[in-house]
Amino acid sequence: MEQIHPESWVIMYFGLIFVITFAQMLVVYVLSDASNPSPGLGLYTVYFMAALLGWIAFALQQGSAIPMVVDIPSVASILNSYILFTAAGQRAGFTRGRVVMGIICLVTCLSVFFLKPAEMFGVQMVSAAFFFLAAGALCGWRSWKKSNVGDGIIATASLMMLIGVSGALYQWLVRDNFALAQAVNFGFYSSAYTLVAMGFMASMLIEYQRSLSHLATEDPLTQLLNHRGLENALHLTLAEASRGQQPTGAVMAGIDHFREMNGNFGNEAGDQVIRQVAQCLQRASRGSDVVARTGGDEFLLILPHTDIDGARILAERIRADIAERPLVVNQQRIPVTVSVGVAGAVGETDLDKLSHEAKRAMQLAKRGGRNRVASVDHQPIRLSTQFSNA
Repeated sequence: MEQIHPESWVIMYFGLIFVITFAQMLVVYVLSDASNPSPGLGLYTVYFMAALLGWIAFALQQGSAIPMVVDIPSVASILNSYILFTAAGQRAGFTRGRVVMGIICLVTCLSVFFLKPAEMFGVQMVSAAFFFLAAGALCGWRSWKKSNVGDGIIATASLMMLIGVSGALYQWLVRDNFALAQAVNFGFYSSAYTLVAMGFMASMLIEYQRSLSHLATEDPLTQLLNHRGLENALHLTLAEASRGQQPTGAVMAGIDHFREMNGNFGNEAGDQVIRQVAQCLQRASRGSDVVARTGGDEFLLILPHTDIDGARILAERIRADIAERPLVVNQQRIPVTVSVGVAGAVGETDLDKLSHEAKRAMQLAKRGGRNRVASVDHQPIRLSTQFSNA
């Protein structure tokens, strides 16, 4: 590229890009230690580092009195735009077209050896805008799917690139003002890069905040609600039951001999058992039921609009389903059973009280021989005895 701006402008732009890239690296460094890093984090890191190197090459070219044999900034611009496309694809979970786009990138980069500087400028503009538009389409789709405004900002950057290239081509081909075309392309490309940086930071921080919210309300092992999440989910449900004098059932299941299982087969086997029981509870529950893991080996189901008899039926089905699914570890079948407690209330009820009554019934089921269902309905506690010990 030929000289576009005075040296002072080049230094100012370079400083701006350096600060933006440093901010990206700081975000990446912080989020890289997260237990579940966001997809595309690594490729976006490569994009920003490669872009910084491209800006350094551009600054050196502007400050050098000797023209470069190869237009390195143009090649860097094409490569960076392709990396942005691959990063957006990985983040959106869309990997198709990488090979075809890679071939296009390779051909356009190699054309630097065969084209004149002005012609290479046109190839660089069009190809970079093409990759930006492809990345913008992926980011726009992800923004809509994930409701993440940060990805929408990156999609806006691609539209800015399209406007900038259109304006630059108009100045060059229609008005025959090549210098102004370069200036227009440079300005819009810089602005698009800045928007990508802002969108990336916004997208990552939004998802990081969401992950923190999930950690506060969800159990990381089973993805079920924890006690806090259970309270949040049932706030309106229990209020509705109180106003309409509706019944609410509670089922608490505890894994039998869980400590011995951990001691004999290891914590990994114990985690598998917990996940297996959680999956059984989710299969047995209805869409309106709320399932939570409230302790190490304890699970609580709250059943809106369900009386205690209906809760007992569900509890028996859960107990039988789990007992029929032993865990297989190293070709050894480990029997898995649960003791289940059932409680119920009509009208106004308190979650802690309902949970306490269901747990009291579950403990009675354990004392009665395990692999059983016991219930509390403000009458003498009833213990089912038709099931043999597992």
